[in-house]
Amino acid sequence: KQWYQRRVRGFGEEFLARTNEIKNKHLPIHLDFSLPEDFRKESDYQWFTKIMDCFIDTKFPKTLIPAMLEASRCRLREGVVEFLKLAHQHHIPVLIFSGGIKDVIDVLLERENCYFDNISIISNRLIYDESGIMVGAEKPYITASSKLEVAKEDQYFSKIIRDNMLLLGDMLSDLKMASCVKYSEMISVGFCNHDKDKTKYSENFDVLLM
Repeated sequence: KQWYQRRVRGFGEEFLARTNEIKNKHLPIHLDFSLPEDFRKESDYQWFTKIMDCFIDTKFPKTLIPAMLEASRCRLREGVVEFLKLAHQHHIPVLIFSGGIKDVIDVLLERENCYFDNISIISNRLIYDESGIMVGAEKPYITASSKLEVAKEDQYFSKIIRDNMLLLGDMLSDLKMASCVKYSEMISVGFCNHDKDKTKYSENFDVLLM
């Protein structure tokens, strides 16, 4: 933890305490599928907004993203690099649609040498001032609960016509993305991160990975 703070300047105890408090409040809501969808959607939006405010308050510089990732446990899932290489080899288009931060995804893919020209990314883009300090994020914000709304407005989806599609996601809401694409056949793969959701995921995804 101390090494992490030395590498990422400005991220002291106050920042960690503030972001952990936000996560502890909103994560349980995010994971509770029994709650009303509108309530979870608003909570996800507030979660993202508050976290962005934390980064803005610390005057976060873009140049520290690689160090932040190196110090964290953020890694690509096992098999992702091989999957992306195979898709590139066979000229299969890949879309990464994430409620995370595009700047972070860019660094992760570049670090693993798998950011190929067949990959498109739709995710939250950070805004920086002329000195590279974060001052905000482009709207509309993309969260797990708002992906479908964003997808309906994004031109990428209106151009996709596929005979076969492979959909991978770790949220049940990811399945809704299929409604934005014209396709003939689809296989959905769900990454279930919590044992308590196993039954619900197995009922909705074609393939379940724990």
